[in-house]
Amino acid sequence: MRLLGVVLAGGQSRRFGRDKALALLDGRPLIDHALAALAGCDALAMAGREWPGIASLPDRPSPDLGPLGGLNAALHHAVAKGFSHVASLPVDSPTLPADWLAKFGDGPAH
Repeated sequence: MRLLGVVLAGGQSRRFGRDKALALLDGRPLIDHALAALAGCDALAMAGREWPGIASLPDRPSPDLGPLGGLNAALHHAVAKGFSHVASLPVDSPTLPADWLAKFGDGPAH
């Protein structure tokens, strides 16, 4: 199994009032918490924004489609790069249990 981890980080944070991905929790931006939660993946990507050292995936088929545009981009990227599985999470989910990825097993992939 080759697992691609993708952070969905393309939202405009209108209700939040500022860039949610950069909001600090325990001294770290939410985007860092999301990347840490995907640390068990074979590779990481960022849907909807650029982040240093991480593959950037623009929403597909066009911008401003919300999470589905990011998921579409992630799935296309995974197929193009030979990944068999994709784990995605929103940038604002900093309290996932450390073993959340292991709970899914290898599941079906087609």
